[in-house]
Amino acid sequence: MKKNKKKSIIVTGIIIIVLIIIALALFLINGQRLNTNSTTVNKLYNYLGSNDLDRCSGLNVYGEELITYDDIDNATRLCNAYILLEEEYLEEVIIEEDKDKENVCKFDDFTYATDKYEEDECTLTKITKEDLNNTYHKLYGKDISETDEFLIDYSTVCNFKDDAYYCGLLETFTKTFGSEPYTFRAIKEAYKKGDKIIIYDYFIKIANYECYNSYTGKTANNNCTNELPEDENYDFIDYDFIKKYGTEYKHVFKKQNDNYYWVSSEPI
Repeated sequence: MKKNKKKSIIVTGIIIIVLIIIALALFLINGQRLNTNSTTVNKLYNYLGSNDLDRCSGLNVYGEELITYDDIDNATRLCNAYILLEEEYLEEVIIEEDKDKENVCKFDDFTYATDKYEEDECTLTKITKEDLNNTYHKLYGKDISETDEFLIDYSTVCNFKDDAYYCGLLETFTKTFGSEPYTFRAIKEAYKKGDKIIIYDYFIKIANYECYNSYTGKTANNNCTNELPEDENYDFIDYDFIKKYGTEYKHVFKKQNDNYYWVSSEPI
């Protein structure tokens, strides 16, 4: 009995040591596991783009290959910084309707449509370059290099003048009507390793009753498509479905001073 007890203790000890070694190996490889519901992880996840796909070209970091800063055009980067701005940095500016043309306001060299395209004034949103740059720097770890015009969505434009952006309704715009895409994503896990935070998630895009592996690419996800109903009721899609049929992505953020900025996103 004593021999069996001693043997059992030795086996238990060996198992514990092996588990400790495995845990240490995983820590060294992946880093410190983070709570996916934490403020930090959710803040960084918002850096990946808006779920409102009409804004800032949608979830454009979900490509078919590695996406970095230089792969995103400057206007989209400016827009992404804009939608992360807090309301306290947005100033309202009222411009009167032009005397010579109805439903239009002229502001320097820029022309905007009146509110709701029928009233007698234009309500613009003013953002100083400094405030936009502060958010841009937090998002990308760099300062704004070019003050390009950018669109927030299909009907709202932002123009630069005197160290500030003024955003208002486009005089004319074109919107493509048809089946709007749906996107589904869910965080798998997150780790802190050295000066980086890495978030892994799953992603699915559905457009015209077909699933796609990425937001910007055209590679169809047939296994997912075969599971879709004939109507556009996708309420049944949950974490398990996204995990089973979605593309896994790796998003890397790097520490700069007390903040982390987005570095890259790629399917894995």
